[in-house]
Order: sequence, then structure tokens, then C-alpha cells
Amino acid sequence: MEVTLFLKIDPANPDPINVQIAIWIRQNIQTGKWENNRKLPSESDLAKKLKVSRGTIRKAIETLIGEKLIVQIHGKGTFVTNKLILEQQPAGRIAGFTRDLISRGIPHSTDVLLSEVVSPYPDVANLLGIKKNKKIFHMKRLRKVKESPVIIIENHINYKFCEGIEKLDFSKEQLYVTLENKYNLDFDWARRTYISKIADDKISKLLQIKLGAPIMYLEEIYHLNGDTPIELTRAWIDAKVFHITTLIKREDEKQESSGIYR
Repeated sequence: MEVTLFLKIDPANPDPINVQIAIWIRQNIQTGKWENNRKLPSESDLAKKLKVSRGTIRKAIETLIGEKLIVQIHGKGTFVTNKLILEQQPAGRIAGFTRDLISRGIPHSTDVLLSEVVSPYPDVANLLGIKKNKKIFHMKRLRKVKESPVIIIENHINYKFCEGIEKLDFSKEQLYVTLENKYNLDFDWARRTYISKIADDKISKLLQIKLGAPIMYLEEIYHLNGDTPIELTRAWIDAKVFHITTLIKREDEKQESSGIYR
């Protein structure tokens, strides 16, 4: 079946043309518009229909091969492998994966594994800047994409800012939308940390991966204006579906290192 082409190259977009093409192909695959094993047009056909050079197409294709979204078979062509990739930018949006999945139209679901109001563990109390005898809302969820588990998310929220939140159904509601709209919490910034780990017994069972398989551990602390920490997120992500993308500008380096680049 022929792949329908509807991409319009935007010359005002700061992303290079090959990146725009890679994003377009990636979105079509991950939203299910281009099914698994679908054959893509040849590089020359894509270049002709999109009115770009073949070299530009080649760069986009190489990017997606590296992500294992597509595969090239010698003498047969390029095919969709339909592998999900969750992309994060270190300086990206504050509320991440769910909004990204929604904006990209990727089917997903959420299982709430735990929802309770409890006293925090000492490490959580310390990170949130509260006393151990205070209460937090503690929730653990399993995010699935196409019924396959990909992320375990654990949230710890200072309960004085969200009383009654435990009554809501977060298999349907978005946590940060609720905090912003229902509780009028205006998040200003977050500190995000990534650590590579291996899956222990509990994580491997929940994510349905092998014991000791690589995972990405993510920790975030969300703050209101005035540096007030409100919420601690911990997440464990299947490393096969996660990568980080960042934009590096040479001008920023020059400003930071005055006198070096001459």
C-alpha cells in the first residue's frame, strides 16, 4: 500500500528540513497511521514528492533507522518496524509524557496501582521540605501504550495543596492538568534528573521486561514561584523506548567561554 504524503515543509521552522521529515515519519508510525511492515517509497520518490534533495531524505531515514522505527532490507526497500519511542528534551515542557502522547495522538491507557494519603518517608519529606508528621498524596501508576507497559510513575505531593485529590480517578484524569486547574497550582520550574539503572524484580514484572534489563530512572521536583517544592515524581521507563534529544547552539558556547573561540 502506498504511503500517503501530506507533509508541507515549513521554511520558517527552526528545525532543519531533514529533522522535519523525520518528525513527520515518526509521528505517522507512532500514531499507527503507517502500520507495521509497511513499505516506504524509495528515497528518490520521497525526494521528488516532497521537493527536497535525496541527501535530505537520506539523513531523515538514517535518523529513524538509528531509532529502530524503520529498517532497510537490501534489495527489498525500507519498512516500518513500528517501535514506540518516547522522546524527552532536558529543557522541555514541565508536564511531560502524557501530554506528549496526547499531542502525538498515540493510544495509551493508565492503571492506578496505588492512591493514598500517608506520612512521607524521610527522603521524600526532605526533598519536599516538609516535616515527617505532615501528609502527602502518594500515587503509583502504570502507563501503557497499545496495551504494552512502558512507564511506572510514582507521585508524592504535599497534601496541604491538594486536599481531596485522592477521590479523583487518575486512570482518566491528567495529574498536572488537575493540579493546575482544580487546585490553581502555578508550577514555575522543575529539577529533572536522569539515571540509567537495571530493572529489579518488581520493575521487571510491571514493565514486562527481563530482570536486569536496562531502564531509565527519572526524578523530578516541581516548584511554585518562590522556590516552594510541591511535588516529587519518580519514574521508571523501559530503556528500549526512551531517548533524550537536546539542541546545542554554538553561540551559547561562545558566550559562556568568552575569548576561547577566536
